Amino acid sequence: MSRRSRGPRHKYSPEDVTLRILSDERLFKICEIVFSTDRLVHASDISRKLAISVGHAYLLLKKLEKWGVLKGVRDPANGRLGFRPASTKTSELVAEELRKRKVKEIEDSLAKHLAAEL
Repeated sequence: MSRRSRGPRHKYSPEDVTLRILSDERLFKICEIVFSTDRLVHASDISRKLAISVGHAYLLLKKLEKWGVLKGVRDPANGRLGFRPASTKTSELVAEELRKRKVKEIEDSLAKHLAAEL
């Protein structure tokens, strides 16, 4: 008996995926790293920055790709699989949340600095 393809088993809503990413520190850090650079990010880059194994980094990147946050592409320079932000609603929601958090971080830092001067 062959199983007929019925499409994806699960439909991931962009809001649910965004909440999952925001609640998981590693997934959030990976998104910060990938969204903050213009070049392809490899599992080895993530493993170095987060002090995790390359295999674990690869699994997390593939999970984000499955959810529609990242897109995996072959690096033309060396043929390795690299990741960049995808062009999806989920990716846009995550990028917007990253921007909001960065702005808040800068505002808090500025307020702390100004308070110290007074």
